Amino acid sequence: MKVKKYMRFFFIQLLFLLSVSALFAQTVSGSLRGQVTDPSGAAISGATVVVTPATGSPVAIQTNAQGMYEFKSLTAGKYTLTVVAQGFNLYENDSVVIADQPLRLNVSMSIAVEQQKVQVSDTAPTVDVNPSSNAGAIIISGKELEALPDDPDELQSDLEALAGPSAGPSGGQMYIDGFTAGQLPPKSSIREIRINQNPFSSEYDRLGYGRIEIFTKPGTDKYHGQFFVIGNDSAFNSRNPFAGVEPGYDSTQYNGNVGGPLGKGASFFFNLERRNINELTAINAVVLDPTLAEVPLVESIPNPRQRTNLSPRLDWAPTKNNTVTARYQYYRDTETNNGVGQFSLQSQAYHSESTEHTVQISDTQVFGSKIVNETRFQYVRDNSLQNPGDTNPAVNVIGNFTGGGSGQGSINDQQNRYEAQNYTSLIHGNHVLKFGGRVRATHDTSLATSGFNGTFTFSSLNSTTDVPSNCTTLGQNPACPISLLYAEQVLNHVVSGTPYATQLTYTKGLPSAAVTYYDAGFYLQDDWRIRPNVTLSAGLRFETQNDIHDHGDWAPRLGFAWGVGGRSAPPKVVIRGGYGIFYDRFQSGQILQTERLNGVTQQQFIINNPTCFPGVDVAITDLSSCGAVSSSASNVYQIGPALHAPYTLQGAVSVERQVTKSATVSATYLNSRGFDQFLTINTSAPFPGTPCYSSSAGCPPITGGNLYRYVSEGNFKQNQLIVNTNVRVGSKVQLFGFYTLGYANSDASGVSSFPSNSYNISQDYGRASFDVRHRLFLGGSIAFPYLFRLSPFMVVSSGAPFSIASPIDENGDQIYNDRPGFVSSATCPAGASPQGTIYCTQLGTFDASGATGKLLPINSETGPAHFVLNLRLTKTFGFGPKAKSGAGSQAQGGPGGPGGGGPRGGGGPRGGPLFGGGPTMMSSNSDRRYNLTLGVGVRNVFNNVNVSNPNSVLGSRLFDVSNSLQGGPFSPGSSANRRVELQATFAF
Repeated sequence: MKVKKYMRFFFIQLLFLLSVSALFAQTVSGSLRGQVTDPSGAAISGATVVVTPATGSPVAIQTNAQGMYEFKSLTAGKYTLTVVAQGFNLYENDSVVIADQPLRLNVSMSIAVEQQKVQVSDTAPTVDVNPSSNAGAIIISGKELEALPDDPDELQSDLEALAGPSAGPSGGQMYIDGFTAGQLPPKSSIREIRINQNPFSSEYDRLGYGRIEIFTKPGTDKYHGQFFVIGNDSAFNSRNPFAGVEPGYDSTQYNGNVGGPLGKGASFFFNLERRNINELTAINAVVLDPTLAEVPLVESIPNPRQRTNLSPRLDWAPTKNNTVTARYQYYRDTETNNGVGQFSLQSQAYHSESTEHTVQISDTQVFGSKIVNETRFQYVRDNSLQNPGDTNPAVNVIGNFTGGGSGQGSINDQQNRYEAQNYTSLIHGNHVLKFGGRVRATHDTSLATSGFNGTFTFSSLNSTTDVPSNCTTLGQNPACPISLLYAEQVLNHVVSGTPYATQLTYTKGLPSAAVTYYDAGFYLQDDWRIRPNVTLSAGLRFETQNDIHDHGDWAPRLGFAWGVGGRSAPPKVVIRGGYGIFYDRFQSGQILQTERLNGVTQQQFIINNPTCFPGVDVAITDLSSCGAVSSSASNVYQIGPALHAPYTLQGAVSVERQVTKSATVSATYLNSRGFDQFLTINTSAPFPGTPCYSSSAGCPPITGGNLYRYVSEGNFKQNQLIVNTNVRVGSKVQLFGFYTLGYANSDASGVSSFPSNSYNISQDYGRASFDVRHRLFLGGSIAFPYLFRLSPFMVVSSGAPFSIASPIDENGDQIYNDRPGFVSSATCPAGASPQGTIYCTQLGTFDASGATGKLLPINSETGPAHFVLNLRLTKTFGFGPKAKSGAGSQAQGGPGGPGGGGPRGGGGPRGGPLFGGGPTMMSSNSDRRYNLTLGVGVRNVFNNVNVSNPNSVLGSRLFDVSNSLQGGPFSPGSSANRRVELQATFAF
């Protein structure tokens, strides 16, 4: 303390001596300082402030975290002051006079419809204590959007990879212009993407880590547009190793957009996109040939798709404090041979068609300099049609193939979704207060014949032990395992007997059902700047919904940010933390299931060892004559009377460090505990749910039908260490990435998952399906001379866990999800063929009946690791007259709330210095009015074969063998292992 006291005394004395020296020097000079704020009075950090003398060179600095700027030792005279902040109008004052006294000049930046003068500054990444400026966030806009794919499906999977692993089985959530529903817009109409920003704000219902926010482009005050075409042909690609002989295929994507003014204070942006995708889907299965021999089936099936997306947007500012935005999107998707691939044979194909209309309207009002209010409304009308090409009974040979007709049947589903929001932000001293609410409603009318054609299930393809003679009784519980080979031998008169199957499930009744779903959420948030370097955030959220007994869920949130040593200057280190409760909702899809399969509207029955199997892909007239149903009553789906909305307790602590002026790094420890997680249990399963297949009496019969009940009894625990880095060297190099180390355990895998024992779900507690140990991501953009730009995108992941599955219903619950017992390898004979229920494999020796050995833990195995590197290289040619200042950049929106970070998305200056955090990517074009950009994109540059988790069903020829590509960000679809695309873009 004494050292600090003496240092402070020495510093004061030094300032005093310097001041005296200056006075005696008789040099007339002054200073200029002030604060840059938005119309609400909130400080704008990172704004570029330039002071230019009448003669001489300009001097530029940036505002600090409090929006303050200061120029010292300015020679007396007249200056021009210019302030540039992303998303705001350019501020210019050419009448600033500096005398021998300090001058304070505060600047209030105005927000309007996109102005051509708004420029983008190449700000380096910084750390500060704004709640929305967490260094782990990623903000992408401008030219660096080129690093992402133009294909919307690939764009979504890459964004999910960018967001990193979210906590729990539900994953992250995507917001489009602040709304939680609707189709992902084309990349060409996206102006900004924010990922993992302000994770503990009470403005959001779902977890902040894994959240993706997408904001669409408004128009500008001058006409701009572009047209591009992207083409891909099989000649450029490497083949899918699981697809066999591939016929030629290609895909083409056309996109055009234009934007500009519509009179005073109004603008428009219009985008049209068409995709013709003539690609393939790969089948890799094991079947019986006409001689009943086991053979692999490897083939490529054409999978043509056509997609159209039309999206106009209008922005109108009737006054300087009011902005109205209206956006419409039409999306149509048709697909032939949908439902085919991997184990699903071509007879499973169906034709699908979906059409979606989206209307969004927002009104933003700025009251004085302290209050901003946003009112928003969205309507989505979604029509989905599905028609199977084959209506014969489906045939499922566990772990080998699924053939026959499509069990999904005909579907005609119409959804009308409504969402209304109102959010208010106000400034009161050092507090930024936010409050508001959201109400959503969905009306779903569905006509479906799923399961009406019936599904025959076989335990194996050709196991010699899966024959009726090895069972004491047939048609009892559990079902006697039957191989497809045995049934086909009977039908082909190779052996005498009855063409049994292991199980038959079929549905009958009325195809139509309808539900109406409501939910609402209200919040209050206070971001309190206690000191210039300390921010405390506290919020409370309330949520409710219909159709479950739980009508009130309170979710408190708390966060803090402390800039170490940053009281009078931007801090170099920020310590940030937060804790909160986050709820998930019970969705309309499950409610519709309970309305449809309630035993009245539709009835579902199960027959153990049916006697009427007609053959693979052969019609049958009456499924009810195939034997006695296991219970006289229908199976029923039901919402549990004690079902509660699942919630996650999540806490995080991070350290953010400004390493250099061009780089930041952060490390975050994230702990998540999930309670009341959704799953489905069979309350009619034989008690106590333990294996009874090998018992001499078998399992107790199921009486009264299977009662499938949605419950909230699952739990999970997850710990993650996340390291983020961001490097920006001017406008030439922008790189960002993260590494995640994760551990997760769970006893539930989602609302539609069944436990292996409905009376003891803790039996399935172990490695969670989302327990991926290591993840690494690197992306960005690098500018080279002559307007070349290279955009890398790399994802690395260790393997995901999977369970070894038994082909036998061990406990008689009529659900085939049991795990075998792990037994000594001494039980294996010299050969490796099955000995009764004992399987000798490269992964160990297992008893498929579960009667002996130790129950194998869930997700005991780990799948293969994955690596992919995507690259995009572009070259821009500029021609025509020189563009005016700022012509190459687009600003970032109209009015928005102070403080940012909310789920509002339509109009605000999102991603600017006030709302920023993480890497905000900048734009760079030629200085000409017209630009032609040629590019080549390569997905999976090194042609690395990223395979999916292997088949885990005992007895299958494909056991422990992968038979498909991984998909997601690791594979460019099912047609190719490496894909090369050519692109040409004309912009004006």
